[in-house]
Amino acid sequence: MKISSRITTGIVSVVSLAAVAAGAATATAASQTQARTAHAQVGMAPMAASGACTGWKKAGSVPLKWSKVSDKCGHFGKPGMKMGYTWKVYQGSSICVQVKGFVNGKEKWYKAGCGKTGAIKVPWGNVAASKEMKVKGAALFDWK
Repeated sequence: MKISSRITTGIVSVVSLAAVAAGAATATAASQTQARTAHAQVGMAPMAASGACTGWKKAGSVPLKWSKVSDKCGHFGKPGMKMGYTWKVYQGSSICVQVKGFVNGKEKWYKAGCGKTGAIKVPWGNVAASKEMKVKGAALFDWK
């Protein structure tokens, strides 16, 4: 069986491309691991490669029932620290909001009021936890 030079060149190109892609994936994973380690060493929240732990998040809520939303990111605190929450409805009615904070290392929910927009700072203290909100009202909203 005779293999043409075009087929051989094509196979070499595909194998080379696969090797480069595998090397890039390994390098990307290594740099993300190094970034997470660096953030943990200086006491900052880890960041996903897509920036999922920073900026505004989208969420929705239903009427007459409390819905819980979480950013699923580790936020590291320190004694006396306060954590800020902000929200704004972009479609639907006003929402009522409760936010999670910590007092002496114990979780505590704070009433943040009702409306189409709002902001509150609550005690966080020396804990590492995800930000969470309980929301009631038919709306789509952004929060951070």
